[in-house]
Amino acid sequence: MTDIIKLENNLNVPQCQYFVVRKKRLCRMTVRPGKQYCGEHEPQPKTVDNKEDKRIPCPNDPKHTCYISKLEKHLSICNARAVDLPPYIVQNINAPSDLDAYPRRLLSQIPVESLMQVIDKVNLLYDKCIKEHITWAPQHPIHTTVLEEFNEPNRTESSLRHLRQVSSLLWLIENEGLVSDNTCYVELGAGKGHLSYYACCAWCSPASKSGVLLVDRASLRHKRDNKLTDKSTQRIRADLAHLALHLVPAVADCVTVLGFAKHLCGIATDYALRCITAEGVLEKAKGIVLATCCHHRCEHAGYIANKQLQDLGINSEDLNAMLGMVSWATCGYGRSREVRKRLEAQKNSEQATEYQTDLDHSEDQADSELNDLSDSKDQSDSLSSKDQNCNLSIEEESTPTDHNDVSNFKAQLTKEYKEQVGRKAKALLDWGRVLYLREKGFEAKLLYYVPTSVSLENVCIVAKKVV
Repeated sequence: MTDIIKLENNLNVPQCQYFVVRKKRLCRMTVRPGKQYCGEHEPQPKTVDNKEDKRIPCPNDPKHTCYISKLEKHLSICNARAVDLPPYIVQNINAPSDLDAYPRRLLSQIPVESLMQVIDKVNLLYDKCIKEHITWAPQHPIHTTVLEEFNEPNRTESSLRHLRQVSSLLWLIENEGLVSDNTCYVELGAGKGHLSYYACCAWCSPASKSGVLLVDRASLRHKRDNKLTDKSTQRIRADLAHLALHLVPAVADCVTVLGFAKHLCGIATDYALRCITAEGVLEKAKGIVLATCCHHRCEHAGYIANKQLQDLGINSEDLNAMLGMVSWATCGYGRSREVRKRLEAQKNSEQATEYQTDLDHSEDQADSELNDLSDSKDQSDSLSSKDQNCNLSIEEESTPTDHNDVSNFKAQLTKEYKEQVGRKAKALLDWGRVLYLREKGFEAKLLYYVPTSVSLENVCIVAKKVV
């Protein structure tokens, strides 16, 4: 970069003459002919009334500045100015306005007795409603569309797991009879478009007159759908909370619609379901296949199946607690980051103490005697702590039984048990969505579409319109 600038200076390309003190060099921006400074460093000009003009942060983007006297002109050409939204963007069409009506509470802020009741409800409802109704999807070899890429050498285990999930979802959609001509396959929360890429290769031949619509709120680089030159593929940038899907031309022009997604996070799943079941789309919707994840990112107000869970006996406080418990299913070690750091520091401190004690013991007999005295003190402290524990146990035995229940409950919360409760709570949230889809005229169910060795988030909502 420095060599290029020196070359430009040798060619007498005008350079800003402002000296940057922090970098101890001149500003490297080029300037207009006849000017000595770039736009950022040009001295404030005189206005009509002979007063110095002033640069202010741009109202559109404070990262850059402009002159007050030229503000109106700048706003009309500013790259950060608001652009006209397409007609299919309707503010909060799929999101309730009162998202903050039910603020989340940390599990540590919820009384233990309340957590015990919620866990009992989760276990009971899972055994009663879900356990016998969540099944495994049929197992198949890698889908032919994915096979060539799957067999490439030097594939990482992470990419292979990703391709296995894609293959399973493709098989699942085909086995459910959701592939047909004149269909718009809508991937909601498409990301880089890997799933849509394989779906287009598998189902969108010119003769089928079908196409793929990718929806994502972010503008990503290295999108896989860029490799699809067919006009049947379209990508739009939209937040699912504000997407009026029936106004998208690709959906309006098709005969049937299939919504699908892989690992759609939290509340985005609820927004996606509202998109597919909205007026103007529901009539065309043939089915929905959504692999869910990140249930801790759900919100009470935005959750689509509040009514269905209330009918099962889950109230607002219970749901608030469940939104914290679901993280137990995938949180790994089972302790918070702060607790792990504290335990690690304590372990290192104990190791350092043991090492120092060995050094002191090896010096001479006097140090050894001092260590013995120290050990005797530690033993007396240990005995006193044991006495306290004994007193505590006596007090516990004399207290009402609910305190014993709380103690037993805390002892029961092992990592394995918390993981089971977390997975049941996640399944219960998805079951509420299944009940919602059934009320909308779908045959809906939950399936395990891959083993947990491939992904811990291995549950998929499958819904097929009842004809």
